[in-house]
Amino acid sequence: MSLPWNKSLHLHVGTQAVQGTLRPAWARHKVLARSSHAIDPSNMGHDDATPLTAIDAVLSELKASAPGRDSRLNVVLADAHIHFDVVAGDYRDASERQLQSIATACIAELLGDMAVGQVVRWQLQPDLHHLLICSIATQEIESMVKAASRHGLSLASLQPDFCMQWNRHAEGMSNGTSVFATTNGDRAMIACVLSGTVTALSAGLCIEDEYNVQTNPPAKHPLDSRADRLLASNGLDISSVSSFVLVAPEFSERGLDPRWTIFRPDQEAS
Repeated sequence: MSLPWNKSLHLHVGTQAVQGTLRPAWARHKVLARSSHAIDPSNMGHDDATPLTAIDAVLSELKASAPGRDSRLNVVLADAHIHFDVVAGDYRDASERQLQSIATACIAELLGDMAVGQVVRWQLQPDLHHLLICSIATQEIESMVKAASRHGLSLASLQPDFCMQWNRHAEGMSNGTSVFATTNGDRAMIACVLSGTVTALSAGLCIEDEYNVQTNPPAKHPLDSRADRLLASNGLDISSVSSFVLVAPEFSERGLDPRWTIFRPDQEAS
């Protein structure tokens, strides 16, 4: 007799590909099967940013390795699918309802009319004075629920790549000033971290082809330039930063400042 949820499917919906792994529930680091399919932009509708063709292909292959209905699906979305914000205030006495209202109002201000149909979530930072906010289109969530159902799966979790990696590595940045970054495809998310609290964010394109290391002096890597601008805009000196942490899949380190400690997405901080 099999135990309930004795296997788990982990799906990463990136900007260029959908990748999946099948793992036993009792051994998170053991991989039973892998699958990856490139995303074809021509197969994505204008009103739905979810690459369903690639998702279905990956789930079909992984399900073939684990017949039956005793698997649950955990989905991580690339940050390009998510809207982020961080706001400062005194939230020491705020209730969860008040924090939800603040987060919803911030997304409404950020997106305007586009905020309709967004699911808003928040995380109160350890200093109780910064609120990390993210939102995702309801349509994308519904698409993932339907995809899971088509393959006889239960959607157990859905979270942004940045949030998952931040929760995994935050403990190592609990002291001093740090910079934390994630990349997927040609986009980067960078956070300024003060004593374990995300106080500011920068998100956008981070394309290696935009610079030339042959110049004299060599131009900064786009990731370094974005990180430096984030620090400067928050009145922080680069020399005050104790650590630069980057989580990136197959990231080219050509021209990147050696100050960065680089982890792969499945790698735990030591």
